[in-house]
Amino acid sequence: MATNGRSPKIGVALSGGGPSGIAHIGVLKAFVKNNIPIDIISGTSAGAIIAALFAQGYTPWQMEEITKGLKFFDFIDLKITLPEMIKYSAKSFFGNRLRSWSSLPSGLIKGDKIEKFLKSLWGEQTIQQTKIPLAITSVDVISGDTVFFITPIPGQRGILNARYYHNVLLTEAVRSSIAIPGIFLPKKFRGMTLVDGAVKNNLPTDILNYMGADIIIGIDLGYAGKANYNINSVSEILLQCINIMNREVTLLKSQQHANLIIRPVLTDSPFQDQKQTLSCINAGEAAVLECLTEIKNLM
Repeated sequence: MATNGRSPKIGVALSGGGPSGIAHIGVLKAFVKNNIPIDIISGTSAGAIIAALFAQGYTPWQMEEITKGLKFFDFIDLKITLPEMIKYSAKSFFGNRLRSWSSLPSGLIKGDKIEKFLKSLWGEQTIQQTKIPLAITSVDVISGDTVFFITPIPGQRGILNARYYHNVLLTEAVRSSIAIPGIFLPKKFRGMTLVDGAVKNNLPTDILNYMGADIIIGIDLGYAGKANYNINSVSEILLQCINIMNREVTLLKSQQHANLIIRPVLTDSPFQDQKQTLSCINAGEAAVLECLTEIKNLM
């Protein structure tokens, strides 16, 4: 890689991963402890939260402190009540199933609580005001375009079927990226209906390339291809199919743009208790330490 005599710019992409996204905190810990600079950072879904915090100047240790006392269900504000769900189920059973379920809202969780929490982390800061360049991904379900909320960089190139927005609140950008289809209400933004960036780009390494990173490292918390012998229903088959498709897209893009993909091994479910949260963070740190020699060789 040609850097014209300067130090290479290192870009790190943080994938989505639901609650397990806190493993990214451990990843960043390992980078900081071993004096590996991060010049550009990108994130999707859960990775967008951690990427935005880091770009704004939060240390991994401050992020870990934030996780203490957090409970996943504290952020649940249902759009549909239990009686309404029973009503829709009854209509589906006794009447026109398609018509009944099509009248359900576009997401079960409003997302107001988590948006309020995000705003408490960085207030009215915009994506243009981060301390290092940042990119957050989302998808417009109307057009099918990828939407990048991105720090403007001179000479930056474009990606096919993508739109770019700079003057955007961090809260709006991250809320858009975490809008899991069917779970969170989509985020309405400038005439678009935005959902989780993982729909098209769960590990946003491509945008780091276009932002000028010389070395690109992806942290992938997505489906790793492990055999699943407990698929017994239609919903489980559909979910597994989505996991497989996402994995294929991630592999394709990472092979094209990333110098190294790190995949932490996660076993515990975070947020059940502090011990499991810490275990998840430690898994992220351990994964980077295993690749430390390779990272330093790249540098």
